[in-house]
Parts: sequence; structure tokens; C-alpha cells
Amino acid sequence: MESNQKHQTQNTGEIKEIYPVDLPDVDYNSLCLTSENILSSLESNTYTGENWFIPSIGSKVEVTLDNVGRLEVFGDDPPCTLLALHMPADETQVVALNLHGKWWPLNDVLKTSCKSRSGLVTVLSVMERLILFLLSQIIFGVLERPFMEDMYFSPHPMREFGKILWLNGEAVGFYTIKKKGSLCDGCTSQSYQLPVLDTVFVRTQWRRRGLGLQILADFCTSLPNEKVIGLSCPISPSMIKVCRKFLLTNQDQRDRLYEVVAPGAWDQRRNIWLNIQLNYSANSEALPGLESGCTKAKVV
Repeated sequence: MESNQKHQTQNTGEIKEIYPVDLPDVDYNSLCLTSENILSSLESNTYTGENWFIPSIGSKVEVTLDNVGRLEVFGDDPPCTLLALHMPADETQVVALNLHGKWWPLNDVLKTSCKSRSGLVTVLSVMERLILFLLSQIIFGVLERPFMEDMYFSPHPMREFGKILWLNGEAVGFYTIKKKGSLCDGCTSQSYQLPVLDTVFVRTQWRRRGLGLQILADFCTSLPNEKVIGLSCPISPSMIKVCRKFLLTNQDQRDRLYEVVAPGAWDQRRNIWLNIQLNYSANSEALPGLESGCTKAKVV
């Protein structure tokens, strides 16, 4: 069963694939309402949609109440539910998502046929926000999570600033920023005292291509008027390597980049270049206040 749609362009007659992010945008309310209606129909045996989903690889999966689960896109605030079809008895193995009235393979949701969607693109639409969620919670959180990895990302708030990295029609990574003045979380009145690069991720098969450097450079150049900018503490060993390579060739950024514990007061910052020169690792002595930091997300 082919889940993606095809569209013939008027000018060239070329037939191209259409993916969820290329279709008219949805809104959060209709997304939640559709999800609840589908679950209700599955519970009452009145579901009239596709009964089976056939992935490109693997066995077909029946669309039943037991095989459909809720994904909370923003945690609990605000509530927003996306339905996922998973393998029987294994909720971690998501094979499809319900969008625009049909089940789409996970990989297709992360694709685009729009040629202008290339490089680092700011997250603006609901579908782009859902892709950010899938990359952080499903791709990194489950499918590409290294064995014994204890680093994770908390769900990003609905208004978190982020960019998705698009290459060859695929979403291959992202980064998010805690803006200066934004609240650390919903449990405190503290706010960030500087912009902070909070989460970074590049998909496994796209690593070692300089994309981490591209992301870090984009972050730095996007804030030309900020004298000091930060990266969330603790910084992973792989990101330390990216920082070192970046700062070796961008000496003007050495005094700007700090490892930061929220909210980022001066006693909660440590200069990254100085750390590297002193041969500190990502597992070195924690900054003061690390245990009481406002964010659980980490740079990877």
C-alpha cells in the first residue's frame, strides 16, 4: 500500500511525491479532535478507516485499539495528541502516524517534496512542529538511541524556537534555542539571561558530514547583537568536539560561547574555549547549581 500522495505539476507535467508537510497545514485543535474521534471509533468498533497498514519493510500491522497509541506532543501543556500505529505489543516501534485522515509511514512524515525547504529552516507550521517532536522523541528518543545512552530530550514547548535541518528532501536534524528572557520552565519565575542553544540532534546516517558545525555556526551568526551566548550544560562529548573544531577556525567566537546552567547568571556560566584549553571533558566537575537547573534537555 502506497501511503504517500502524488501530484502532477501543471507546468512540466512532472509527477512528484507529496508528503504531510507539503499539504495544507492542520491546526492543533483539529489534530486533537481527529485523534479522539479515531480512538472512540476503535473502541466502539465503528472505525471506517484503513484496517491494515503495510510498511515498506516488515509485516503488515492491523489498525486496532491495542496497536494505536497517543503521543503527547508538548507533554501536558498544552495537551496535543498525535496518534501513532505501533507494532503489536511494542509501543516503542512506531510504524505510522495519522495525519490528514490517513496513516503515513514514519519516514514519509519526515520528508518533503518542496525544493525551497532546504538547509536550516525555522519551525513555523504545525506540521514542522510535529516533525521537530518526532525527531527528538521518536527518532533520537527511541529508534536511534545509542545503547546505554542516558541523555534525552524533554518535549519542546509549543513556542520554543527551533530550526529543522533539511537535506535532499529529508529532515535530518534540528536545533532549539532558549531565548533570552524566556521562562526556564513552568515551575519557576526565573528566565534565561542569555540565548542558549539547548538541544541539537543530527540523525545517525548523516553524521560526520560537518552538519554539527553548520548548526553551531548558524546559531552564532543568527545572534550578532548578543555579546555572550550559551550551550546548555552538560555538553555531550561529541558536541565538545564540534565546539573545539568550530572555535579553532572562528577565534572571534571564543569569548562568546559559554556552557550554561539555567537561568545563566555569571556564576552559572563557564567559557567553552577555556574548558577545552584546560582539557575539561563533558563529565568534568559540574557547574554550581547544575542539580537545580531549570532544563532537563541536553545538547547531543
